[in-house]
Amino acid sequence: MISVIIPILNEAKILEKTLSRLQPELENHELITVDGGSTDSSISIAKKYGKVIKSERGRAKQLNAGAAAATGDILIFLHADVWLEPGAFGAVEKTLSSGAVGGGFLQKIDGPSILYRIVEITANMRGKYLKVFYGDSGIFVSRSDFQRIGGFPEVPIMEEMGFSKALRGLGKTTMVKPRIHISARRWEANGIIRTTVKNWFITLLYFLGFSLERLAKLYRNIR
Repeated sequence: MISVIIPILNEAKILEKTLSRLQPELENHELITVDGGSTDSSISIAKKYGKVIKSERGRAKQLNAGAAAATGDILIFLHADVWLEPGAFGAVEKTLSSGAVGGGFLQKIDGPSILYRIVEITANMRGKYLKVFYGDSGIFVSRSDFQRIGGFPEVPIMEEMGFSKALRGLGKTTMVKPRIHISARRWEANGIIRTTVKNWFITLLYFLGFSLERLAKLYRNIR
């Protein structure tokens, strides 16, 4: 069985759409939504589709809480604004059974702009060549290997970077199809170029050794 884990915080505007699209793929698998203190109708929406647990606010803490509550042999971590094409779960099972330890999905942003195609290409290259998987690519791993890693580092930002590094240390990681579709809402709200440059800038500072506390503060200030 696969356990799908989605951290949420006031995602009522998009959560119904996300979870309803995920239903055909779930079948007999498990959905765990981890709420970090929502004050809107997110929890009531999530309860219609699967199990809901509460956690301290913070994406890494919520992801780890979801993994601790999971009963599946495979864990898939998704954001609240993404959906998977048909066959995604089967591709994950096949990939892990063939010897890979984990990875993410090839991206498709749900918007027509050519700039989105550029963002997709760079994100897919990051996963394919740098072996770094962000939450919007989806992250999959066996539960046993997740436990070996010790879960996501509970840091204020960039928890996927540390997790990806630990995952690479266990063996082969890869990007798989079918694709993961990502809502264009963040880019539409703040501008495609501005949002993309911000994300790249934060990543660059991470690799230059800036502290995660400073990066988290900077991210909040320029968001």
